[in-house]
Amino acid sequence: MTTIKVDTTVRDRLALVAKARGETMASLLRDVTSELEARMRWTLIEASYQRLQQEEPDDWADYLAELDAWESATSDPGNAAEEWPEFNA
Repeated sequence: MTTIKVDTTVRDRLALVAKARGETMASLLRDVTSELEARMRWTLIEASYQRLQQEEPDDWADYLAELDAWESATSDPGNAAEEWPEFNA
């Protein structure tokens, strides 16, 4: 465990939010940090998609085609009971 120095107004705001959520400030900071990290990851992913679209349009088209192929392969699983009635008796 350690301490961090923050303005008292920031500390008070954190304390109010933590209290309203029924958790400690440490727990609140852990949750908020996780949310910020996730947001940063998604920002990087989205920037990578944008870069791929702009710099490698053929590769982007291949990527989209592969997504379509996976979606069409998994979109209709069929009716297993009709296909294998011997396992549904």
